[in-house]
Amino acid sequence: LEGNFMVAAGEGTSNKVLGGRLGYGAGKLYLSAAHTVTENANTASGKFTDTALGGSYDFGVVRVSAVNRQFKQANAKQTNLMLAATVPVGTGEFKASYIRVDMAGRASTNAAIDANDANQMALGYVYNLSRRSALYATWVRFNNDGAATYVVPGGPAGLAGGKTSTGYEAGLRHNF
Repeated sequence: LEGNFMVAAGEGTSNKVLGGRLGYGAGKLYLSAAHTVTENANTASGKFTDTALGGSYDFGVVRVSAVNRQFKQANAKQTNLMLAATVPVGTGEFKASYIRVDMAGRASTNAAIDANDANQMALGYVYNLSRRSALYATWVRFNNDGAATYVVPGGPAGLAGGKTSTGYEAGLRHNF
């Protein structure tokens, strides 16, 4: 069992942060929950909340993970759901993930944001050359709905709402 607590009192300013996290691990199971509240002059409602619940279980042939994370501010809410799997193969591992972004409510301009959802799929492989070095390759694709404009990092700036963004990467990683 582990936990963290965070406080930024905003001494002399209107910026305040209060958060906490609990984690539990037993063998092949790991669970975690976290909640943070931020208050400052820049948030329309005065409060921004971030809540996350997640877990993973290692079945040996596959490790599965799931996370549900929700952001709230004024009348707007964003819920992110991630499902992932890692499959060990020889000295490497295949990785796959799916993320669903669900928007709800109204933005600070009072515009409805319910139709601005997105999905992300990613596939990857890591080949371990040694304990500290590995080759890797990843493919990712965002499918945006409505006015959503999620892009792959380094992707096109100014992507029109509702379009897709696809990216690839390959490289060598070494931990010093």
